[in-house]
Amino acid sequence: MNKCGDFLRNCREAQGLSQRDVANELGYNTAQFISNWERGVSQPPIPTLKKLAKIYKIDADVLFNVILEAQIEIVRQTLRERFVEENKAILNAEREATKASSKSRN
Repeated sequence: MNKCGDFLRNCREAQGLSQRDVANELGYNTAQFISNWERGVSQPPIPTLKKLAKIYKIDADVLFNVILEAQIEIVRQTLRERFVEENKAILNAEREATKASSKSRN
């Protein structure tokens, strides 16, 4: 689920704007940036948020909080993945050490 991207798309569509319209308003040469935000590939840069909020006619703090929550979730997921990977590596190392220890005793 891409809550942030869905939020951005819904805000844009509520104003009757195309991705190209938003890109032009923000001074981008391509609508790809807007598409990437809406698909969750990337997030709007912080300096863009106030202007984007104005284009979408929403409170800048609301937009900031949506972006913040998305970033927190990305960090949470990344840390969880790293934690799981690290635990797997530790368990594998412990198993190998146990195998080596039992072989040397035999």
